[in-house]
Amino acid sequence: MTQADLTPAQQLDIAAIAAAYPGMIAAIEIENGLVTLVTGSGKRFIYDDGRAKTAEEALDDPDLEDMLAQIYPPGPVSEDTETGFHPGRRRVTGFFLEVYGHDPGEVSAACRPVRFLDRTVMFNARNGAADALSRVSARLAELVARDPGLRDILYPVVGTFCWRTIAGTQRLSMHSLAIAVDVNPGRNPYWRHHRRPSDKLSRRARFPKEVIEAFEAEGFIWGGKWAEYDLMHFEYRPELLIKSRLLQEGRSETEIEKKQGESPCRTMKKMSP
Repeated sequence: MTQADLTPAQQLDIAAIAAAYPGMIAAIEIENGLVTLVTGSGKRFIYDDGRAKTAEEALDDPDLEDMLAQIYPPGPVSEDTETGFHPGRRRVTGFFLEVYGHDPGEVSAACRPVRFLDRTVMFNARNGAADALSRVSARLAELVARDPGLRDILYPVVGTFCWRTIAGTQRLSMHSLAIAVDVNPGRNPYWRHHRRPSDKLSRRARFPKEVIEAFEAEGFIWGGKWAEYDLMHFEYRPELLIKSRLLQEGRSETEIEKKQGESPCRTMKKMSP
């Protein structure tokens, strides 16, 4: 079997997942055109379930294709976000449970303390998340040293590990898995709590681009990019940054493969013609 059994879009998405979550994908199965990613523990995740979904259904029950369909735009915000655009809010929860822990006890055991600016927080050590946050902290410390005014944007830091659902939904928050951090909730509002939604673009545009870039450089996305904005929220989602970067560079799946070692595309099983 060769990569020709996958479309270019499938190759790119699967390669981004493999690069972001090394060792997670043990095999790829194709049966009657249905692509399934199989983890080392035997868990199976359908790439594209073939169902037409409303915007809300894509949030509540996405497949892997849905999860990566909206391209995350790195850098500062310069224009308003279209309704329904929220790269990163579509999450295949089962996949992240497999990576980071299935319940509060398992997640807690996977956490380690990270010195984040002047506070110690608990963050998931799996998949390099805690190390990535530590590197973000080092970047931010340099920024604050040059511009002490940034403290007002970043402090206090809250909510790294808290097992809960997202407000107004039944979906599990990524804070439950200790892979997200909120900075100064009082100054950086969540859309449901923002009393002046008419100024949302100006609030996004004023958020320091160097802070956004410090997080994005280490694989974190910013909730300020979402139509349903969450200006305080940064979430470790390296697959989205990898896909975005590769598209910007015009890179192919083959080039990722050369950098990451053996691609899961080499371990595909075709179950039927």
